[in-house]
Order: sequence, then C-alpha cells, then structure tokens
Amino acid sequence: MHRKIAVAVSALLFALLAVAVTLVATMHDRSYPEQLSTKSIVNLDFSSAGMDDAAAIRELGTLSDQLDLGLVKVAPDLGGDQTGQVFVKVGTEGSFPERIRRFGNDQDATVRTQDALAHSYASGEYLITGSTSGQAAFRGWLGEHRVISKWSENNLAGTLRLVMKQGSFATSLLAATALMVSLVLYWLSVKARGRALRALAGVSGWRIQYEDLTGFLVAVLIGALGVDVLALAWTGFSQGWTFVPKYLSILATFDVIVLIATMAFAVVMSAASWPGPAMLARREPAVKSLRKVSMALKGLTFVLVLAAVAPAFTAYTNARGSAEQQSRWKALADQVTISFQGGMGEKGFEQILKQVGDVVNDAEKKDAVALSYTWDDEALKGVDLGKFETLAVLSPGWLRLMNKGAAGETPGLTPLPAAEIPAGAKQYLSGNLGLWTRDKSAGDAALRKVSFYHFTQPGTMPLASGGGGELIFPKDAIVMFVPNLHDTFNDDFLASAASSRNLVFTGLGPTQALLAAHDLQYKTTVRYAAEEGVLLAQFTAYFAWLQAVSLIALIIALVVSSLIAAFITAVLRAKRDFPLRLAGQQWREILADRVIIEWCVGIGLAAMIILLRRGDGALLIAAAAVLGLLAAPVTHLLATRWTFENVSRRRL
Repeated sequence: MHRKIAVAVSALLFALLAVAVTLVATMHDRSYPEQLSTKSIVNLDFSSAGMDDAAAIRELGTLSDQLDLGLVKVAPDLGGDQTGQVFVKVGTEGSFPERIRRFGNDQDATVRTQDALAHSYASGEYLITGSTSGQAAFRGWLGEHRVISKWSENNLAGTLRLVMKQGSFATSLLAATALMVSLVLYWLSVKARGRALRALAGVSGWRIQYEDLTGFLVAVLIGALGVDVLALAWTGFSQGWTFVPKYLSILATFDVIVLIATMAFAVVMSAASWPGPAMLARREPAVKSLRKVSMALKGLTFVLVLAAVAPAFTAYTNARGSAEQQSRWKALADQVTISFQGGMGEKGFEQILKQVGDVVNDAEKKDAVALSYTWDDEALKGVDLGKFETLAVLSPGWLRLMNKGAAGETPGLTPLPAAEIPAGAKQYLSGNLGLWTRDKSAGDAALRKVSFYHFTQPGTMPLASGGGGELIFPKDAIVMFVPNLHDTFNDDFLASAASSRNLVFTGLGPTQALLAAHDLQYKTTVRYAAEEGVLLAQFTAYFAWLQAVSLIALIIALVVSSLIAAFITAVLRAKRDFPLRLAGQQWREILADRVIIEWCVGIGLAAMIILLRRGDGALLIAAAAVLGLLAAPVTHLLATRWTFENVSRRRL
C-alpha cells in the first residue's frame, strides 16, 4: 500500500513539474524559436552608433550574408490581437519557411523579407539562425560602430538563466523538493517498524539503508517515468515532434535536479532517524526519531506557503497590469512616429521646424495626432510635487487612444484646482512655458491658459515617458491638458516631441502623405510606435502561471507533511489517547493540547513572515495562515482515529 502511495504522490509531483516545464518550454520557444534553429539572441541598441535606421538595417543584412549569420529580427504582429510575432529576414541569403509553428497556444508566426523593416527601428532583438563561426567578426563590427549589444546563447545554461531569474520558477523547484522530502518522511515512517525489527535481527545497517532508499527511488522513478512518457506523448501529438527533444532536455534537467535533492535529503533523514539500541530496549515507537524532523518539515512548508502567497498574488497583479499595458499598446498599433534623417545638423533641423509644426496642425484638424510627454526624475530633480509621482502633458488625441469608448471630454482625469497644485510644479512650469509656448507667455499668465487634472483612479492612465515613448503607469500625476497642440506649443517644442517618440500620428500611409505634402518625405522617416512595447508585454502571463503552479505544489507539500506529522504524533501518543477514548472522552478534548500548540506556533510564524515582509500582503498571509491552521484539527483527527482503529485491532 505504501508503495502505491509513494508512486501516486511522486506522479502528482512530476505532473506539476511537467506543467511548469511546459510553461518554460513555451517561454523558451518565444525566445529561441525551435523551427528557426536559433543559436543565439542579440539585443542591439543603435542609439550611440550615429547611423540612421535604414542604413543600419542594410549594414546588418550585408553582414548576415557575408558571415552566414542568418540574422532575423523579431517584431510583433501588429494585426489581429497583437499577441503573435513575425520574423524578418535581415539579409537575402538562406531559405526560411513562410510560416513557423510555435510551442504552446501561440499562433503560428510568419517569416518576412527585409522590406518589412522599412518602417521599423534598427534597435531591437535579433536571432542568429545560421553559422556561429562569424559571431566574433560580428561582435567586432558592433564594437567598432558603438552599437550596444547584449547576448544570450541557446544552451542549457541559457535556459537555466532564463527561468531561474524568475522567482516563480525557483519557488516551483523549492516546492517540488519540499513535496518530495514530505514523501521521504512518509516512506521512512511506514518503514520505521520494519527497520527496527531487522536491526534487532542483526541485519547490517548499511544493507537496511540501501534497500530502503533503493525501494523509495524505484517507487519515485515509476511515478516520474509514467508522467514523463505521457508528457512527451502529449507534446509530440499536440505540439509537433520537432519540439520533443527540447522539451525532453528541459524536463530531464529539472527532474534530475529534484531527484538529486530528494535523495540527498533521504540519505540524511534516513541516517538521522536510525533506531538505536537504547530506543529499542525502552520499547519506544520506531517513528519517535522522526517526530522532530516531521514537525520541522511541517513548519518549513507552512512558512513557504505563507511566503509564497503574497508573491503569487503580486504575480497575478503584475500579469493583469501587463495585460492592461498590452491592451493599451494595441491602441497604438496603427500609430507611427517620425524620426529625422541623420546628418541634418542643427541648422538643417531649424529649417524644417515650421514644416513640422504645419504637419502637426494639419494632423490635429483630422484628429490624427496625439501627445503624451512625462518628465523623468532627472528633469524633475529638486521639484516638489507633493503627493503626486510625476508631471505630464497630454492632448485630447492621447485620451481618445487610451480610453476608447469612454465618455467625457477628459476620461480618466479629474480636474485639479489651482490651489491644490504643488508650488514646486507651478514654479517649474511657469519658468519653462515661455520656452515652449507659441505666444511666449510665462509665469501665471501661461498657467491660466492650460487646464490641470490628475487621475480619477490610481494607476489607470498610461503615460508616455519623455525621450523614449515607453508606456508608464504612475499611481497619480499632475497632468497639464492641452486642447490644441499647434496653437499652444511652438514648432521647436513640437519637433522635439516628435523626435523623442512622444508625438504619435495615426496611420502609416496618411502620415507619409502628410509629410510629402509639406516636403518632408526625404528628411524624415516614419516608424511604427508600438513594436517594442508589444514585444515587451507578451511574456508576463507565463510568469504568473509559474507562480500558480509553484503555489499549488507548496500547498500539496503542506497537506502531505501535515498528515505525516499528525500520523507520527498520533502513533507516539497512542498509549495516552487510546485509554482516554475508551474512557469516553471526546476527540476534541483529546486533541486540544496538540492543536493549541500548533496554532500558537503557526500564529507566531505568520506574524514573523508579515514582519519580515514589512506588512506587504499582510491580509493574504493572514488568510492563508487561518486556512492552514484550521486544517490542523482535521489532520490530527484523521491520524488519531486511524491510530485508534489500528490499536484496537492490534495492528499497531
């Protein structure tokens, strides 16, 4: 019977681990597409290279062909629901399929030619799918042209780095180990009496240890192999047999990690729980030596569950936040930004300022332009904003993009009376508005021409960071709302906002036509605004799933260890419990002392976790602690009744 239980529990454990590995394999294929035979990933930043995007992409294509790198740029699929990816062949050499299959539930990805990068930034993520022999020369070229690069290799070490930097997967492995240690404790508990009798019969201690641990390992391997075979079959039939080797390598890696950790604990616990001659002479129960270990393991898993509850909730919260962020990036899928050609110089830039202003004016008449600019910490250094996190300027177009379907002229914003605007913000704006506005008014006169708002609800209004255009979600901000961009801001400000990606225009074709109408088609380049943001937002849901799997494993480990600890306590207290029950005492009276002790210890551990986390997630931790402590009487009742029945039948 105990062998079947060991096989069942180990199968449950490795099933949870297989689910976690499935999520890891999905993340791995998102990073290193299997059907592209990806060797490495390199993230390139051309901000310091002094090259325009088109020239940089042409150079990369030439290098890819010369060095047989098979360089592929990763981009989001901005059509549909924006959850897919496309891969753009940077060079002209080499053959790729038109579509590649993705692991998991991700939609198939398309492979496109270099023409698809005509309106993309050169900076971004690239895959090396060809020969690795030219990587040294490629790295040299990047260094010579001051291109910042960050490399990741597609090997076991790279996979481990990919997942271990996520606390959720580290918790999954810890939970798996805790569950297996609980199983070790159960195995040693049911084997304790037989070990003691064999020791009295003169059987060698080393032989007893070897046979017990070997039997345990065989039971665990039966459960693990059964689950792994099913997982591999599911992967092959549902995902494609191309993915099976990589899935098997990841699964085997983490199986081995858990098995090694488990057997190490088993050896230590088996040696520590060896029944000595004095114990046997005193006729003490053989499981007595495991009592302290069982209580320590129960306390450890209880602490692990409490410590994991708040991070798990945070992971889900972050996943929802990321989903919200991704939905806002979807609103920018058809938005484009304008970048100015390199080599124009300061004088050349000044000559086109009026043209840029006219472009903004025409676009604004068609509701085809939006501004969001949030000053960073460096710009606001020394500025007292009071309770607000930051300062931003928005246009009606941005509110329409971020609040489609919302009613009101300023959805998501609440008016901020002048008396509530911090003095530091007033001073900062009044001193700078004269430089930014078209009529050069400054001071209080300039402040009276704009409206001020703050967020209706904390963290619900996405803003674009100044100088990069990335979406940020501050809890609250002072928002300067400008109903008309061209009438309010001068051409210099508008051109600067355009060059920093804080001014976005609707539609690639209409924006190109607008630039051509003002003779700017050869002096500017139009780029999609949302490519990088959509890619960054596509990964977070996997981390939340990993956290969920780890939390489930921890809860199972807590249940198993609690039952085992209760079983050992019931066996040790059987000489006391049996006559008390026969004398008519209720179970609640018999169990009261041990349950109260556990409750006191559990409350102390919960308070310790809350203090260590400085109150972060206190309600969640307290709720989890209450549920765990309420389970204590149940486990003790089950164990004590089982012990009573077996003593009655002279089986214990």
